Amino acid sequence: MLRHLAVAAALSLAALATGCGSIGATADNVPQSAVDADYSQCQSRAFVSTALIKNAGEAEDRQQEIIDECMKEKGYNAK
Repeated sequence: MLRHLAVAAALSLAALATGCGSIGATADNVPQSAVDADYSQCQSRAFVSTALIKNAGEAEDRQQEIIDECMKEKGYNAK
């Protein structure tokens, strides 16, 4: 039951965050579609990794850290 709740929460956050803001990473000679796909993958990793954090502010902060780290691993620079 808890696993289902965590997955539902992660999916809800993903849907909510999809419409928020612009992607904060850039890379030379990379099509925007590739940047979007990489960001989406990093965002999914972040939501899964923080699904059990109960404090919303703490979860959002950690999600952003995970996304930033993931995008850097993929070779992007922060905007």
